[in-house]
Amino acid sequence: MSLKPLKRLAKVVLEQASAQLPKHREALALSRIEKTAPIQPVEPQQQHLQEAISWIKRAQQATGDGGVSWGYRARAAIRTSDRVGWVPAYPETTGYIIPTMLRYARLTGDFQATEAALQMVDWELKIQLPDGGIQGGIYGDQPVSSSTFVTGQVLFGLVAAIEQWNEQRHKEAAIRAGDFLLDCLDSTGRFAKGYSHFCEAGPKAYEVRTGLALAQLGSVLGAKKYLDAASLMADYALSCQHDNGWFQENDLNMHDKPLTHTIGYVLEGLHGIGELLNRQDCLDAVSLSLNQIAKLPRPDGMLAGRWFSDWTPAVDYACLTGSAQIAGVLLRFQRQHSNPAQVKTAGQLLRFLCWTQDLKIDSEGLTGGIRGSYPFSGDYGKWCVLNWATKFFADSLMDYQSLQKNPPTVLHGASIS
Repeated sequence: MSLKPLKRLAKVVLEQASAQLPKHREALALSRIEKTAPIQPVEPQQQHLQEAISWIKRAQQATGDGGVSWGYRARAAIRTSDRVGWVPAYPETTGYIIPTMLRYARLTGDFQATEAALQMVDWELKIQLPDGGIQGGIYGDQPVSSSTFVTGQVLFGLVAAIEQWNEQRHKEAAIRAGDFLLDCLDSTGRFAKGYSHFCEAGPKAYEVRTGLALAQLGSVLGAKKYLDAASLMADYALSCQHDNGWFQENDLNMHDKPLTHTIGYVLEGLHGIGELLNRQDCLDAVSLSLNQIAKLPRPDGMLAGRWFSDWTPAVDYACLTGSAQIAGVLLRFQRQHSNPAQVKTAGQLLRFLCWTQDLKIDSEGLTGGIRGSYPFSGDYGKWCVLNWATKFFADSLMDYQSLQKNPPTVLHGASIS
């Protein structure tokens, strides 16, 4: 036997032994539950939302600086410097968690959620770079430089802060972020610079979600330049869509098999811009993709985490972030459109997500949060609970509640089942 197979075998044996280490006991317990418990979809309840928000609050408290922890790592691979436990704050997702916390506070009267959101805003203002951008990566990662996508995601939080508190400092920070983005954008709606150091460089279709943040900024400030930039970015994203609804140039690193996470991003961006700017072509593109995606989940709600261009699955695990995002887009799309098949798919995805949240042990880092992958050992966010997965889950639960309380007449009684 050659050395390569021996090395691979040795690594497998060492990883299996590593799973038994005391510091990995939570991951081991969760993995055992997954192996022995069949998938049993759970109807979404208010408790699922409350537990998700409680997890986000703990993730913020764990950092001690106002930012929200990237997530909770229950197990680390051998030969890595990764630490088990809470990871430092993550600027990108802290930014777009702000509107989630404010929405929850409005729905429930939770004053602590409003205070948590304000602390997040203050932290983002503190770390904003001189060029107006926000750094890529986890706080403390090197090199420190502005990222267009990260800045766009934080802009969602800054716009929400303007709408909530109407303070000049929030407006100034949002304008600086918006102008940084415009400076990086070319005439075709692609970012020509400002790429993150933590993924493959180059323009990406899912940056249209940054376009949505610019559209929101333009709307709240009455600034046409941001609205025009958002429309350009939508044009580029539309140019990446295939006739079957799949998007090219739409992943962090593997464009031939994008994550449901980045598929969710591009759909969120196009849907939001379509509504804000009255662009029917954007809404039609979202409808095309959703019609395809509605056919993809298993009956139990399991949705593969990556998809080839012919909509065949590329992996055997679920990216739970992407499942939560897509469920949300499906639900929000129903406000103006009648499609019972899409409503049914949203219900399947949410009930599966609620079941994964329920598969928990008594742990401050696991309870209430949403993992990177199902199973826990899947490649996306392996052995981790992620703040953005939990955020999108909370968003989709609130979308679910909203649709139940105020079902659009176009649904003609279609149930979320």
